[in-house]
Amino acid sequence: MESIERFVNEQLAAWEVPGCAIAAVRDGDVVLAAGWGRRDLETGLPATSDTLFAIGSVTKAFTAATVGALVDDGLLEWERPLRDFLPDLRLHDPVVTDRLTVVDLLSHRSGLPRHDLAWLGHPDRSRAELVRRLRFLPLSRDLRQAFQYCNLGYMVAGHLVEVLSGTPWEDYLRTRLLTPLGMDRSNLSVDNMRADPDHASAYERRQGVILPVPPRPVTAMAPAGAVNSSAADMARWLLAQLGGGQIDGRAVMSPGTMARQHAPHMVLPEDPTFPASTRHAYGLGWLIGQYRGHRLTEHGGGIDGFQTECMLLPDDGIGVAVMTNTSSSAMAPVLAYRVLDELLGLEPFDWFAEFKARYDAAAAGIREVRGARRVVPGAPLPRPLDAYASEYQHPGYGTLIITIDDATLRPHLGTMDLSLAHRHYETFDLEWHELGDQSHLFPLMFLSDPDGDITALTVPFEPSVGPLRFDRLPDARARDPEVLRRLCGTYTMGPIEVVVAQKGDRLLTVATPGAPPFELQAGRGLRFEVKGQPGITAEFELDETGAVVRLVAQPLGIFRPKT
Repeated sequence: MESIERFVNEQLAAWEVPGCAIAAVRDGDVVLAAGWGRRDLETGLPATSDTLFAIGSVTKAFTAATVGALVDDGLLEWERPLRDFLPDLRLHDPVVTDRLTVVDLLSHRSGLPRHDLAWLGHPDRSRAELVRRLRFLPLSRDLRQAFQYCNLGYMVAGHLVEVLSGTPWEDYLRTRLLTPLGMDRSNLSVDNMRADPDHASAYERRQGVILPVPPRPVTAMAPAGAVNSSAADMARWLLAQLGGGQIDGRAVMSPGTMARQHAPHMVLPEDPTFPASTRHAYGLGWLIGQYRGHRLTEHGGGIDGFQTECMLLPDDGIGVAVMTNTSSSAMAPVLAYRVLDELLGLEPFDWFAEFKARYDAAAAGIREVRGARRVVPGAPLPRPLDAYASEYQHPGYGTLIITIDDATLRPHLGTMDLSLAHRHYETFDLEWHELGDQSHLFPLMFLSDPDGDITALTVPFEPSVGPLRFDRLPDARARDPEVLRRLCGTYTMGPIEVVVAQKGDRLLTVATPGAPPFELQAGRGLRFEVKGQPGITAEFELDETGAVVRLVAQPLGIFRPKT
């Protein structure tokens, strides 16, 4: 492995990666566990075999193993519907809900696409709350129809572990896996990682410069990507994976769980880009394919400021894990492949030439194509800014708040770093700034009703299901119990009377004497829709003292307070 040292240093320079660590095993022995470069550029501290890196989605194999432990303990069945174990679980499609199994979630074949922005900006939401909101997230495929990578499925698996074991997923993972494996340095939160004196700082490329970025707390989404580990600890993980779940003569994971994790469960679309390294299926937390004629099991992990690659050649007893402290490169797989070539005794393939050219071209292409997107000339904003400032809600994603700051509309969705720029008419570019140089643009469109009032906005946060609708919340006045109280009373139009009454603190009803009431659903200003009566609205008009002077019921007539 001596030839690796020079190659690693060359790659650190070529990709401008601050530091990395590599673990490699062969035939039951650790042949490499070391660090290179800097774990922190400001202090100049080196990366070592004990330096902690965030391994992102490599965590998924750990979560699949915890689910296997539930099966081993008789608490769960792989192919039994999840509703038998999680009665409150609901997906958008009730037919899918009734058939869904934990294998469907772990192999990304549930029909649920990523919907990552439903959780990324909400680190305070609990696992149970995210599970509850799944029913509002549209599916893009039928169950088992297609492979669609989805972090939310692993969140559900973590919730399942807690419900069935009575122990939080984090504690269960420590006691059932990390401690028995001897992975004593590994932990499961940003706070624990930063408290460790030997941890890597996170970096991204911003405007062409490598800069430090805050690590992302995933909290409720921890089962999808929260493990922080070191080269020394990951060597233990590799040994156990290649050893049928055993390490140091002790079984930590059952042979049945190992076999199921490494077996194909969902076919992947063929990708002939790299014939020397292919993927044809997904297991449980592992991609399955071939590397230069050898059976390959692998998974990558990317999270803000970190990139990891973990690869196994099960028939050869070879495994490698590469961890880097920037998410702005493709260096991790380049190093992993080089280690595999060395351990297999093959002439090294020039993966750097293949990956670097493609990586740079893709980055340049994204920057260039933004300038070519269609903008209608001479299409100014048709309303004043305050017509758009409000709160817009989607039951799965939460509340998108639009405010005005320095004559500019400012969007807010949880903790996400967003901005809004007018494009044409009532279409804006909503930009998400947390992907390094690859910040993402979403077209946001405001919608209006026949009366010309803004009622909603749409934005394609999940492109596979089309634009998602965020409905405008009623104005604050229409939710104020005191304001609603003042609207109550009897209104007349000739001999016709209607009675407006308050139901609870935040709801009004309207009825004719002796008839059952209809609920009034608040909208813009003090205009309400009559629930169950499409096309009928009731708008209260006030004088300067706040007293009602007219109740305009479209299209029925104008009512006045009874005197």
